[in-house]
Amino acid sequence: MQKLIASIIFTMLVVANSLSFGATLNSMNQDQLETAIVNKTFISIATDNLNGRTIDNTFSMFLDDHGNIFGEMAYKPKNEPQTDSGVYSIADDGTFYITWQHWDGAKKLCGHLFNAENAYISIDCAHVFHTVFMKDTIRSGNQLK
Repeated sequence: MQKLIASIIFTMLVVANSLSFGATLNSMNQDQLETAIVNKTFISIATDNLNGRTIDNTFSMFLDDHGNIFGEMAYKPKNEPQTDSGVYSIADDGTFYITWQHWDGAKKLCGHLFNAENAYISIDCAHVFHTVFMKDTIRSGNQLK
């Protein structure tokens, strides 16, 4: 009987301990997103997903407070311009929509931004990883060339 009780207690401790280490990321809402990225320039890590292709290129982006977006790749991607501009909007739930003039075939893109301790993680609306923006690279104002 003591072995059974000890086994049950051990199992409960293991389960409780594993649950305490679980992490959940929630997408940012409109207010959080606007505070984090509007009127700021931010740079992605070197791995980005462009048109379903993984590219090894950093990406800088600036969103103004009038719905305009400006972007620049560190190196010109094959068959794409190095810089582009377009429009963006942010829904109340934080879903963002971006339409570039040239990149991604000028299609309306949809995504969510997730807040991690030292970065923002961008996932599109189909739940596909896009890129990561390190918080220590974010600068106020338009820092694009």
